[in-house]
Amino acid sequence: MNLVNIVVAVYKPNAEYFKKLLDSLNNQTYNKIAFLFRDDSDDEEEHKEITKMIQEKITKFEYCIYKNECNLGSNKTFELLTKSSTGEFIAYCDQDDIWEKDKIARLLEHILKENAVLCYSNLSIIDDNDNLVACSFKDVNKRVKHMYGENLFSYFLRRNSVTGCTMLIKADVAKKAIPFCHKYYVHDHWLTLYASTQGTIAYLNKPLVKYRIHDNNQIGASMLVAVNSREDYINNKLLKENNKYEYLLKEFKFNKIQREKIQAMKNWTERRKVFFEKKSVKNTYFMVRSLREDWQLIIFELFINFAPDGIVKKVFSKIKS
Repeated sequence: MNLVNIVVAVYKPNAEYFKKLLDSLNNQTYNKIAFLFRDDSDDEEEHKEITKMIQEKITKFEYCIYKNECNLGSNKTFELLTKSSTGEFIAYCDQDDIWEKDKIARLLEHILKENAVLCYSNLSIIDDNDNLVACSFKDVNKRVKHMYGENLFSYFLRRNSVTGCTMLIKADVAKKAIPFCHKYYVHDHWLTLYASTQGTIAYLNKPLVKYRIHDNNQIGASMLVAVNSREDYINNKLLKENNKYEYLLKEFKFNKIQREKIQAMKNWTERRKVFFEKKSVKNTYFMVRSLREDWQLIIFELFINFAPDGIVKKVFSKIKS
């Protein structure tokens, strides 16, 4: 039987939510689980409370509790938890969701069946009071497309369909992904991107996590950060994407084919940036031809480049709200 490490990054959790999460973790039907908790709150009293809740709620499985010496953020905390893992598989866990009791059992069964390096599931959405908001992630994020299979590196370079709390990954693959690319990717996106270079990504279309929406994690809150105008979109979206691909090429070791795909994505991003900087028939024709790459994105960019400034600002405000 394979050992699964469930790794939990904790930062000043809501006690009610955290206790419900811990109950759901303790009720997992799969038997060979060990928990790794890491407190990122940099607060002794907070750490005592977190430890007390874990001790009271986790009674069926072994666990270790670590504490960061200073606040490092979730990405670095999950990286440290990945380093500390000793199991064959790792499941990543947020502090305020509720897991279905057969989550680990179902994911492990599917990852082994598909001979995959990473497996993830769908999720349902609940509110502050545990009321069901949506039965599927797609109900609240229409643009998401759950990708699975092989040769997905190009897709995951700039998009992600894997929510970290639904993920099970082979531990050796996760450890090879260290150091995480903290500058441009959150941990689940980076792990998925790296896993796509190592083998098959599997998907289970079952909501195995009740993902809690509240003020601190509202879906879409991180969309178009610092983007309120057309100029912001150029500087804080397209330029940032371009810098990301430059950073990947410079700082990380990818094989020749992967580097070519990164370069191709960089070139495409640069051409889209040029379209915003210089309106012309040639540049518009390039965008029309790019519809086959991502028709929703290209239609959006065509619109915001030609629409009046006032309308563009209202659109960005609407998207982020």
